[in-house]
Amino acid sequence: MNYLIALLLMISFAKFFGWVAEKAKCPSVVGEIIGGVILGPSFLHLIRPNDMVTILAQVGVVALMFIAGLTCDVDRLKKYFTPGIMVALLGVIFPVASIYVVCRYFQISIIESSFIGIVFAATSVSISVAVLDEMKELKSSAGVTILAAAVADDIISIVLLSVAVPVLGIGNGHGRSDALFLVLLQIVYFLFVWLCYRIIMIMRSTLEPLHINPGLLGLLFCLLLSGAAEMVKLSGVTGAFFAGLIISQTRMNKKLSVNMRALGGLAIIPIFFVSIGISMNVSSIFANINLFIILTILAIATKFIGAFIGAKVSRFDVKNASEIGAGMISRGEVGVVIAEAGLKSHFISNAHYSTLVAVIVVTTILAPIILKPIVLWKQKAEQ
Repeated sequence: MNYLIALLLMISFAKFFGWVAEKAKCPSVVGEIIGGVILGPSFLHLIRPNDMVTILAQVGVVALMFIAGLTCDVDRLKKYFTPGIMVALLGVIFPVASIYVVCRYFQISIIESSFIGIVFAATSVSISVAVLDEMKELKSSAGVTILAAAVADDIISIVLLSVAVPVLGIGNGHGRSDALFLVLLQIVYFLFVWLCYRIIMIMRSTLEPLHINPGLLGLLFCLLLSGAAEMVKLSGVTGAFFAGLIISQTRMNKKLSVNMRALGGLAIIPIFFVSIGISMNVSSIFANINLFIILTILAIATKFIGAFIGAKVSRFDVKNASEIGAGMISRGEVGVVIAEAGLKSHFISNAHYSTLVAVIVVTTILAPIILKPIVLWKQKAEQ
């Protein structure tokens, strides 16, 4: 299909089904994902996953997390980073352990069961960010903790992925030295982020009077940190979030935030949500229906329980802990990326890969549906 017509269809379906979802009292992102499911190979077969869809989706999620960084309170993020680590740790342990046991029950090999567990360790907080931002909850203690946990969760998941290759001993890995080298590169990346922060803090009094276009500067900086993150096998959304955090410390923050919201909300961010639906093929659900149902239930329940317990240990009340638990459920693009890496490295079979993608998409659709009423319950109680 002509790329411009495909783009027209993706934006139109995103906006229409997002509007329908809002009318049905659901988060608009749910409608946008469902629009992608209808547009893709599951129903209309108009658009299939391809390089164009992948690139546009990647730009969309980077823009979304850049905005999240711009609007995040850095002091509050520091305050809640320790609870975020606790939430991330327990939110990884519960899914990995339980899903491994269930896969072994279905007589899936030890290696494949281990890697499937790692797929569901990841969290795609970008879905939750869209809902929290829509409900003016992104700067709350629970919202900031979810962001902090997402950063920690991304690092933990990538470390698990890096260690899995040499430990399990198959795939495209070349031994423990490669895993160690990758971890060292990731440490260098975080040092680079810190160095960028220090440079911008030193130069901000010089940059601001120069009337540099904040949109251009912010976009270039976001692409730099996102691209560098992916080069060391971290998620690009992590780099985008850090870029937003750093720029938020300058006076360009307010204007850039408004511009990015206008640009992202118009087309780029909805395309990301549509792409998640396009990646799903409903027929794969019925191929392994029992495994699909059990993995979906476990993916939701174990992430919620792990994050909830982590929040309670960090002394959050039940309402905030529930919001944090629901905010960590979505797997989204992060889960798909890890599953695809497992397929390419022969950790995951073709037979199970489609089922995993279906589970990831369904949990991504259900996550905001679960999160919104919990946020409303908390907000009503606070009022």
